[in-house]
Amino acid sequence: MSMFKSIRDLFSGNDWSQEMVDQVCHMLLIGSKMFNYTTGVVIDGKDAKDFQTLLYDRDRRINISEREVRRSIIKHLSMGSNQGDVPSALVFMNVIKDAERIGDYVKNLYDISNNLVDKSCEKCSFGDFVGEYTTTIKELFPETILAFGESNEDKANHIISTARELNKDLENKIIELTSSELSSRDIVCLVLICRFYKRIAAHLSNIATSVVMPV
Repeated sequence: MSMFKSIRDLFSGNDWSQEMVDQVCHMLLIGSKMFNYTTGVVIDGKDAKDFQTLLYDRDRRINISEREVRRSIIKHLSMGSNQGDVPSALVFMNVIKDAERIGDYVKNLYDISNNLVDKSCEKCSFGDFVGEYTTTIKELFPETILAFGESNEDKANHIISTARELNKDLENKIIELTSSELSSRDIVCLVLICRFYKRIAAHLSNIATSVVMPV
């Protein structure tokens, strides 16, 4: 049982906490759209159409949201809030950092296609190697939004366990890839994909953990 009734009650007696929850969920929704777009390019080989709007502009919106949440937290604490609000503020500070870092790792994923994939020849079908993991992370995004937005501990625990198993599988896949007969370029690309997937899953798990262990 978490020490708070819900994330929305971290700052009781006003609508401020609801606004913070909505802002975090919005950041995660943008991150999900970025991930879906980027994996379509990197994993499925789709054309990188309108990448500025669908990737970099979205990441900029996440960064703006992070600054707005931090500003709101500082403002709230500076207006004479009670001492019990301090650990609650730290929860939100940690969560928005996780949400912001997800956007950074998605951009790193895109850079694989932009900088490392050999466009002069038929590229490795990355989906054959990491398609299952891609699907799992795509599903984790909406689950995390629901778990955090609803303060649902059952959903949060499912996310945590799924991310833990996924990261074990990804580590095993990295070991497998390093001894494969793929080209060095494709091995580097796939290992980096696995590493970035691990970090994204870990940040989603951290956000879910804030539901079951807020402080």
